[in-house]
Amino acid sequence: MARKGVGTESAIHESALAGGVDVARAARPPRALVNRRTFVLSGFWGSMAALGAAIVGGWGIDFLWLKEMTGFGAPVDVSASKIPAPGADPVHIAEGRFWLVNVPAGEADSPGGLLALYQKCPHLGCTVPWRADFDFGGKKGWFRCPCHGSTFTKEGGILVSGPSPRPLDTMAITFKPTGDITVQTGQVREGGQDNPLRAVSPGGAGA
Repeated sequence: MARKGVGTESAIHESALAGGVDVARAARPPRALVNRRTFVLSGFWGSMAALGAAIVGGWGIDFLWLKEMTGFGAPVDVSASKIPAPGADPVHIAEGRFWLVNVPAGEADSPGGLLALYQKCPHLGCTVPWRADFDFGGKKGWFRCPCHGSTFTKEGGILVSGPSPRPLDTMAITFKPTGDITVQTGQVREGGQDNPLRAVSPGGAGA
């Protein structure tokens, strides 16, 4: 027999009903709800934790270290086999965004040698192609901007016609003992009337 005053919730409720007393059952504690903000934040911090674990584990180490820059903006090597002969058509080096020109000695008062001409038109930045078939002033072979018609000489990228404010810009060139060259595409010098004088040959360096 249960002691007086002691009983289960069910027994107490039944006793109260028998005596005509309306007794409400004890309310259950509310269930904890995960609101949207908490869910989003938990997802964000979970992703950050996963990323941190990946970095510590080695996956992200390569991501954090800067890769060696290549192409435009960095030194670009050009093999001797790609260097044009004196007076030949310019060679386009797409990786470095420049035209390689071999100016004959004495042409446009040049000492002779190589020039790296930036392919970007100084006017509005269009890419300037070499047009071996373009005739200007009775002479064929010019750098001709397709956007607004600025025209530049082969012997130094000197402006002869069009809205460009100056000749084509140049880049520094250094020679290797092998005969290959390196063009410093991160060292762009504004073009000027002295472009032909910037041509360099083995043993020299210029822009």
